[in-house]
Amino acid sequence: MKRIIYLTLLWTLSAPLIIALPAPSQAAEDNATIAYGQELYQAGDLNQALAVLRTFIQQSPDTAESARAYALIGRIFIQQRDYSAAILYLQRIPQFLRSPEIELLLGDSLVKTGRFAEGLNLLQPLLAEPLNSADRTILYQALTASSREEKRFLLTLFYLQQQLPFSRQPAALLSEAHDILQNRIADTDLAEAAFMWQGTEIGQDARLQLARRALVQQQPELARQHLEKLLASSVTFPYWQEAELLLQRTSVDNWLSRDSIGVLLPLTGPYASYGELVKKGLNLALQEHNKTRLPIRFIYRDTAIKGVSTAQLVSGLTDDDKVMGIIGPLLGTAAVEAAQRAQREMVPLLALTQTEVLPEIGNFIFRDTLTAEQQVKALVDYAMQTDHISFSILHPENRLGRQMSDLFIAEVQRVGGEIVDVVSYPEDSTDFRKQIQQLLWEEEETPQPAENMEEVPKLEYPLAPFHALFIPDYADRVSQIAPQLVFYGIKDVTLLGINGWNSPELIGRAGRFLKNAVFVDAFFPDSKKPEVQRFVELYRQTYRDEPSILEAQAFDVATLLLQMLDDPSLGNRDDLRRKLVELQNFKGITGTTGFDLFGEAKKELSLLKVQGGRIVEF
Repeated sequence: MKRIIYLTLLWTLSAPLIIALPAPSQAAEDNATIAYGQELYQAGDLNQALAVLRTFIQQSPDTAESARAYALIGRIFIQQRDYSAAILYLQRIPQFLRSPEIELLLGDSLVKTGRFAEGLNLLQPLLAEPLNSADRTILYQALTASSREEKRFLLTLFYLQQQLPFSRQPAALLSEAHDILQNRIADTDLAEAAFMWQGTEIGQDARLQLARRALVQQQPELARQHLEKLLASSVTFPYWQEAELLLQRTSVDNWLSRDSIGVLLPLTGPYASYGELVKKGLNLALQEHNKTRLPIRFIYRDTAIKGVSTAQLVSGLTDDDKVMGIIGPLLGTAAVEAAQRAQREMVPLLALTQTEVLPEIGNFIFRDTLTAEQQVKALVDYAMQTDHISFSILHPENRLGRQMSDLFIAEVQRVGGEIVDVVSYPEDSTDFRKQIQQLLWEEEETPQPAENMEEVPKLEYPLAPFHALFIPDYADRVSQIAPQLVFYGIKDVTLLGINGWNSPELIGRAGRFLKNAVFVDAFFPDSKKPEVQRFVELYRQTYRDEPSILEAQAFDVATLLLQMLDDPSLGNRDDLRRKLVELQNFKGITGTTGFDLFGEAKKELSLLKVQGGRIVEF
């Protein structure tokens, strides 16, 4: 009897231990399932691999084997570029089961979705982990991207340097390092980079940029010292020829002309008429300046000459004419090339084009023009301040319509408004009934049973399900749309419009239908602002004509540059760049007040409306 009791007690105590240990057959089965998922993944059958692995983690959560399955799922989603899904799955893994591989995949996905700071913090500890070469490449690429976005440029250069020995595309890495060294990094960090990576391609490039900056700051002797040390080294790098050309420039005494500004405009060819209008605005500002101050000159170059690139024109203005800064170009095709060369030459360039991403080329590039982003922000700010919180959009099916609509949606969502509907129409439309019915959410009427039903009184016209309607089109099309909006029932909403509405044609054809309309522009000749009135009167007296936004914009750019060159403390191009960055409270006739961190003009736009049969500012 005692023996039976003893055996029973022994079984009771040992049973939990036996149950807690996985059966050898179960572990083998789990490994086989994951191996099968791995085979499907390597064979490119990603959807089937996902199905197998998802089923497995549902049946076996929070185990070492499930962590391996999660990692493989993460790789599949990353390969499909579905980084949000990868993050969703990888974050489910308990912390105690996360391997360096899982942390790498999660950090990489965070970086790919723009969560750079989180990704950087997660990935940096992995540098000491024994990753295979493919995963180490992923690690360095993600660390490079995240540190660059976080503006930790020395760290970015470190990660680029780490990649170089085993990269198949070293030229691309050196090009990325070159952009950082030339355009992004501060002077103190640049000197540190030249010291840290001396004897390497990145170190050589850093010393080249030190020489360029010294020359821009009119320190030719310091520039020569940097360049001679660079050229004496046996380490080659892609920008060797640029270093030799820069050394030649250091031998020229007093090479910078403080009384010259270069101008790039189309002065011949199909766009010459626009170039001439800009030239009128520039010359008017120059004429006024030179009446009372030390004379300054504009050196014009024609961007329409065949066989001569705008990059060559920029180099000619900087090297031969020794200008302090450059105005233009006017056209987008020439602007990017000119901006890239101006950044390389470290000469401030104020572009007059709407070409996207232009100011992002570098810290010497600025732009003063009316952009789509500025218009949308001004309209949404006005609408939200006047308790318009729900919006619909009616836009043409063209590039302008789609771009403006996307920007408007993003801005409304950013400030907490509501987008009710987005409706488009063919660019050549004249009948907008279908689109208006969509905006009103109208459906075909269905008969109602007469018995035991109270008749619902019909409104004279339907109530629109939004407070304001945004129409990003030009005056001729808006003149056709506005009467139809009223005719089909959209009467008590605010219409929001872009600068393309600002035309006498709008008043002549549809003024009485626009009593609730608000639109924006950068230049309004009938403005009550004294600086605008003075410019318009001056232009009329000089040219016997009415100015457009082109002349006004040119007058602004010329005026602010001329005022800066009057400052006796301004000694070089870098001084001019800093003055542009620091500009505040400038009263431009096109609303310009200064420049943001990217070199984009900050503007206070005019809000316009139709009143008394004319366009007025309010």
